[in-house]
Amino acid sequence: MRGPGIAAALALALALVAGAAAAARADTVTVGVFAPSAPFPSTAARVELATRLGEQLGRALGGTGVGRVYARATDFAAAVRKGEVTIALVDAAYLAGTGGYAVIAGAVHGGDTAQRWQVIARAGTHTLAELRGKRVLVPSNGGREADLVLNVLLGGAERDLFKIEAAPDTASAIAALGLGKADAAFVPAGVEPPAGTAQVVALPALPTPVLVAYGAVSPARRAALARAAASFTGDAIIAALRETGDAGVREIARRFAAPVKRGALLVPAVRVVTGELVDARSRSIERTPASTFVTAR
Repeated sequence: MRGPGIAAALALALALVAGAAAAARADTVTVGVFAPSAPFPSTAARVELATRLGEQLGRALGGTGVGRVYARATDFAAAVRKGEVTIALVDAAYLAGTGGYAVIAGAVHGGDTAQRWQVIARAGTHTLAELRGKRVLVPSNGGREADLVLNVLLGGAERDLFKIEAAPDTASAIAALGLGKADAAFVPAGVEPPAGTAQVVALPALPTPVLVAYGAVSPARRAALARAAASFTGDAIIAALRETGDAGVREIARRFAAPVKRGALLVPAVRVVTGELVDARSRSIERTPASTFVTAR
């Protein structure tokens, strides 16, 4: 009897340990960060913010949290698809081409949840026309870099205006420009131009990175995330998180498509009175002689 009793107790203990481990895993939240455009000065700064954000959001959900930075859109998309990441801070330009998320808050930079962009080019360049055919860099957004530059930022420029290439992030784009590996870079405003370069054009503002939750989000979970986001204190790049909607992301999605350009439509100012149409017409029916329809034999 003793042997079976010990075995049963051991089985129960193992089951409890396994259950506790499963619960611990369930309470651990991975917060992804895929925000290549955010002008962090280094990867270390990006990782530090992700770690702090993960810890705070994990506590808000009653467990623990870890932050994980993704450098490539494909890796981030795979993590979301597998359910490894259910909460993330993501570039608005990337979100505009995806779905399945609920917006929780927007990142605050410079006191706002939107940030102007700029074109930085080598010294001596004064207009966009001078960059025709030149190599320009833009932070990666998952493959729609050309649409972002030509349609969203420039409002529908020619497809062959520049040689547009994706940089891993804003810091990489600036570094490549400073080393002479590119002729210009489209990046958020506020970034210090490297030596030998200067701002050429100021561009419209785009939403800063957005905090989102993927999958089905219960009202209670969303409220907990919103409260945690409201109390988050970040750094010089992302100072805080502020409740916002998805209007900014939807606007980028709308502008991704090239605007349809139509020629001018000229409509003559014609004023026609009914009487003018009928006055010259006969108001009687002229009778045709019957002999007209008879054929002589």
